Amino acid sequence: MAEKIKINFLGTGSSIPTARRNHTGMLIRYKNETILMDCGEGIQRQFRKARLNPCKVTKILFSHWHADHSLGLPGLLYTLVMNGYNRELEIYGPKGSKEMIRKLMDLHGFDSRKLKLSVHEVKDEIFFDTAEFYLEAKSMDHSAPTNGYSFVLKEKSRLDKGKLKKLKISNSPLIGDLAQGKKVLIDGKKVDGKKMVYTEPSRKVSFVVDSRYNENAVKLASGADFFVCESSFAEGEEEIAADHGHMTSMEAVKIARKAKVSKLALIHLSQRYDAIPKKILMEAKKGLKGTKIEVRVPEDLDSVEL
Repeated sequence: MAEKIKINFLGTGSSIPTARRNHTGMLIRYKNETILMDCGEGIQRQFRKARLNPCKVTKILFSHWHADHSLGLPGLLYTLVMNGYNRELEIYGPKGSKEMIRKLMDLHGFDSRKLKLSVHEVKDEIFFDTAEFYLEAKSMDHSAPTNGYSFVLKEKSRLDKGKLKKLKISNSPLIGDLAQGKKVLIDGKKVDGKKMVYTEPSRKVSFVVDSRYNENAVKLASGADFFVCESSFAEGEEEIAADHGHMTSMEAVKIARKAKVSKLALIHLSQRYDAIPKKILMEAKKGLKGTKIEVRVPEDLDSVEL
C-alpha cells in the first residue's frame, strides 16, 4: 500500500487573524519528512491543537517574509531549542531570506550555537531532490519577493508485498532481483519479477500563497493532485485584489483549470469572508462547472491524505 502524503492546515487566514482562522501555516508529512509551509504568528498553539509535534519539522518553506507568514518563527525556534532539537533545520525562501533570518536572530537575541540552521534562497528551480521526492519553487507576483512551492513524489516501481509474502523468502537477496523484474528460481519454480512489480504513480501537491494571478502559478501547479491556492477576494473584486497583490476566487479557479489539477483548496480568505466562506466556495464551484476538479475551503486544523 502506498505511503500517504498528509497535509495539515494549521492556519488558513489572511493578514488579520480571526477567532476562526489563524495566520498561514501548513504541514506536509511524508515518511520521515515534516515540512512546514509558512510560519505565521500563533503557529505553535496550532501545532498543540492539532496534536502534532513541532520537533519533527525537518524543513520550513517561506513563501515570503510578510509578518503574517513569518512571525511565528522566533517562538518556534526557541521551542525547538528548549526541547532539545538535535538536527539541522533547513529553511528555504525567496531572495532576502538570509538577511531576514539574521535580523530576526539579532532582534530576539537568539544564540545560533544552540540550534543548527541552514538557510537557502531559492527561485524558479528544483532545490531539493531525493530518490523519492523533490521540492520545486517558482516565483510569484506579490508586493515582496515570493515563491510558490510543489512537493512531488516520483513515480516508482514497487514489489507487491502481498505476493511477496506468499513466496516466504523474507530477507532473501532474491528480493532485489524480483524488484528489478528478473526471473528467479524459488523452490524449483521460476518466478517472474515483472509480474510482481507495479508502478506507484507520481503525486504532487502545490502551494500558491499571496500572489496575483500569473502564469508561473499555472506551471507550478500543472497536473497537481492537490492544489492549495490563496483566494483573498471574491468574484468582482479583481481590482482591489490586484492592488493588494492577491487573487479572487475566480482567478484561483482559472489557475486550477489551466493547470488541470485534481483537487483545489482555497485559503487566505479576507476577514470579510470569515463568517461566510461559503460565498467563496460557491463561486469556485460555479467556475469549475463542467470539470472533475473537486474544491473545498478548509478550516484551521483540517487535514487531508493523498
